[in-house]
Amino acid sequence: MTAAAGPVPTGRRWPSAAGAWLGIGAAPGALVLGAQVAQRNDGALPLVVLLAGGLVMAALLAGQGMLGLLPPAGENSTLSAASARYLPPVADHAVALLMTLAMIGWFGFNVGLGGAALGALTGLPDWAAAIVLGLPLLGVIVAGGGRWNGLAIVATCSAIVLIGLVALRTAPSSVPVSLTSGGPRSMAVDLAGFLGYVSVFAMRAPDFTVGLRGRRDLAWCVALLVGPALAAAIVGAGLSASTGSSDVVATLAGPQGMAAANLFLAVAVVAPTLACIHSGSLALGRLARLPRLLLPWAVAIPGLVLAMLRVDRLMADWLVLLAAAVPALVVPMVWEAARRRRGGAPELISTWAWLPAAVIAVLGTLAGYPEAALAGLGLAVLAAMSAQWWRRRKAGDR
Repeated sequence: MTAAAGPVPTGRRWPSAAGAWLGIGAAPGALVLGAQVAQRNDGALPLVVLLAGGLVMAALLAGQGMLGLLPPAGENSTLSAASARYLPPVADHAVALLMTLAMIGWFGFNVGLGGAALGALTGLPDWAAAIVLGLPLLGVIVAGGGRWNGLAIVATCSAIVLIGLVALRTAPSSVPVSLTSGGPRSMAVDLAGFLGYVSVFAMRAPDFTVGLRGRRDLAWCVALLVGPALAAAIVGAGLSASTGSSDVVATLAGPQGMAAANLFLAVAVVAPTLACIHSGSLALGRLARLPRLLLPWAVAIPGLVLAMLRVDRLMADWLVLLAAAVPALVVPMVWEAARRRRGGAPELISTWAWLPAAVIAVLGTLAGYPEAALAGLGLAVLAAMSAQWWRRRKAGDR
């Protein structure tokens, strides 16, 4: 992988891209997601929600990830390269700016969370622990020329072992998965949670599939994210049943938490943080003509400041809104890419194909209806279908 825009490797197999996918799948947020869904369903995770959530995540990831595959399956493009060919200039630069800011924010969130856990283990102040955690990860990107996949895999596998130990020590008395589920609205809220968890990474999935040989490699990558995410959600539901709290990360972390739990949090953020620098550098490179070596610094340093200020404790609501808005743009990109693969002439995606759906999703979420994210996704699908119908009708009238 490269840390910034430029030549990319071709003919890669899935193991060379596994680190980012596995890292997002096993991130602490998946524990929280499972705990929150379980608490809304009498302490157990509905199996139908788990399966449907996995399908929604896989569809979004696979659809957008196709852009990175080698032709003819894909276009061998990162998100930044693809958006320039799919979106009008204003929308293209707006997406690049949004992704840059999002990656800075996610860097701050991850390093702030992991730094606090590291501080609880070592006795360092949170701000100092954030520096100790964040700067070496920046160094890996800058000095390693983007070769961070192996570190991400090792760190995430270590995190999986640690959270497994924690789960065994805090195992609930009953299986935290249920065959029953709530009503339609409850299911929509739960599915929106799974959608939101993966949406931002799905948008930038081409950054981590670029140069892969074909669909089989993409399928492996998707499985490496969705499988661990669903397993972590089940663990989170169990931890919630044991601790009585849906915020299982906060319960496990801190000076009073188990050492293994704090070590898990510190290690689990390594891969997502590296992925943030990678995608943020690509997005920023679309906006600013900076030397390639400066791009990771321009993403990581503001993010590190956020981490030192522990802004992660204040960012959750903003990240939820971002997650609600993004799927509405993923849908038309996936739709247009599929149309082009079938031989259709390239067309830029109209802003009206995704902006109304994104606005509705954000406004609904702000109003206290988390299922609005799912509604936004559905509206984007309807808009794409309507555009296709209109295109065929015009072609038939000629």
